[in-house]
Amino acid sequence: MKTHGEIKRIKWDFFQFVEIPEEFKLYLWEYKDRAPLEILILRVLTYGSFEEIEKLYNLYPDETFKIALKYPEVKRGVKFWVKRWKDSSS
Repeated sequence: MKTHGEIKRIKWDFFQFVEIPEEFKLYLWEYKDRAPLEILILRVLTYGSFEEIEKLYNLYPDETFKIALKYPEVKRGVKFWVKRWKDSSS
């Protein structure tokens, strides 16, 4: 974590609120039934299992791809699979 200098904030691209699927409610403890799409995707990419990430990608393919490449805290292996799924669907 930076303790000095300028801190760059990543701006959201997806503000819309979506229904939280039951299996992802664990990752969105501060929201009840609806959450911002960007937060939902980022939390599942960060904390989810491979099967959960694949299910999320099937629900929101373009949004998941964009967010996976946008945030540095998303692990390299997750980025690899999201890119691979994107390439195979094109």
